[in-house]
Amino acid sequence: MIMLCGHCGNKTSLVSRGEYEHKKRVWDIEKEKYVTRTISWEVFECVTCSKPTLIEDDMVLDSADLPELLNEIVLYPSVDTPLTNLPEKIEKAYAAAIKVKNIEPNACAVLVGRTLEAACNHEEAQGTTLAQKLNHLAQNGRIPNTLAEMARQLKELHNLGAHDAEDEVTEEDVPIILDFLEAILEYLYVAPAKIEAVRARLRRAT
Repeated sequence: MIMLCGHCGNKTSLVSRGEYEHKKRVWDIEKEKYVTRTISWEVFECVTCSKPTLIEDDMVLDSADLPELLNEIVLYPSVDTPLTNLPEKIEKAYAAAIKVKNIEPNACAVLVGRTLEAACNHEEAQGTTLAQKLNHLAQNGRIPNTLAEMARQLKELHNLGAHDAEDEVTEEDVPIILDFLEAILEYLYVAPAKIEAVRARLRRAT
């Protein structure tokens, strides 16, 4: 099949390497009869990066042997749930970082730095460098000290990825980098939007 590989980010061919099915008879309330429920798992290999993808199909087969696909999901690699309620420029930079996370760790770190820069600009943080802007956010209470320290570490990793040095960002660094970034974005934009949604819900109830 042709699909977007969750490892390398390429839209490419995936070749089937193995499949397993589990079948059972279940009662369909709507159709008022027994149907065959089939859960199948199939492993595919990406022709570009040679890494595996595991897909689950949930299907029913009625007495007339007519198949109906209920659901198809990619179990591996796991699909990231994008953060919501981000300002447009920040969301664009964040999406770019996510896109290359499995391809190039250094590029991911650089794009995470750009996302931080976009957040600082959106918050109108003062300073000529990213470090100065982050300090301004912390000193003015826009982000707490723990998140400020996360942001400083991200800045250092951004610098590591942006320059030709003996040490560089590794695959093991990437999950931590993204966890730090998402914690900061969650605090600044996602959580406030959720709080406002709850407030609006409560106002409608009173």
